[in-house]
Amino acid sequence: MKKVIAALFVIYVFFPLSAHATYRLNSFAVQSRVFENGTRSNTIGFECRDANNRCPLTDVAGTAILTDPNGKMIKLDPVYSGSMETDVTYDAVNGQWKWDAPYYYANYAANITDQLITGTYHLKYTDKDGEVSEEKFEFKQVVDLPVIPTISYRLHINQAGDLIWEWQTPDNILPTIQTSIRAWVDYFDEHQKLSGKIWVTIPTHMGYFSIPRTTLEQILPKGKTFELGIHIRTNDNCNRSYSTSIMQYANKFLK
Repeated sequence: MKKVIAALFVIYVFFPLSAHATYRLNSFAVQSRVFENGTRSNTIGFECRDANNRCPLTDVAGTAILTDPNGKMIKLDPVYSGSMETDVTYDAVNGQWKWDAPYYYANYAANITDQLITGTYHLKYTDKDGEVSEEKFEFKQVVDLPVIPTISYRLHINQAGDLIWEWQTPDNILPTIQTSIRAWVDYFDEHQKLSGKIWVTIPTHMGYFSIPRTTLEQILPKGKTFELGIHIRTNDNCNRSYSTSIMQYANKFLK
């Protein structure tokens, strides 16, 4: 575990115009990320929503200013991404997976070149009509998280036709650090366009996830190829460690 201290800075973010709804800043996070290939990044992610709590379907207008605890400016080039998503969580009491209804989700992300500072970050968002909204995020510390090795992934179809995905569980996380695992499955059509995404939140000590046959049957007509990946995260959302994702053809999931 280690802290990285740097000077205070302010980040200006500019992104393209769109003409319709008014969007307000809904949430944001500042994260230290490490990847299986050894690279690192410091990343800001934020989302905007309209009066009906809906994410924008396309890139929308606005300016965002990020201020960290001490005063330096850098410009960012945030990237918009959006897709239909399904959230899945594990109910440890009942030993069951809970699948939420699909919904459209979008956010922006950009890398921060400066080192992160422990303290409160503020993000001020001004939409195309001049309406201002603000949020804050408490960045606690940089934590060295282990990375789950991609080589440990095991995929198979059981007798019931369910997809079982297993991996090696980490054994070197400090007990004082609260963590969880987020696994994702992206599925793409025949033109390699993203059709949808499944996000799974799993206790860190669990080393598997399953997709029921009935859900697979709904996904397979929309997905010709699948991308699967995992990251470990501190539950304060300040740190993530990413395994290298893998690609699989849909016919691997047919039984």
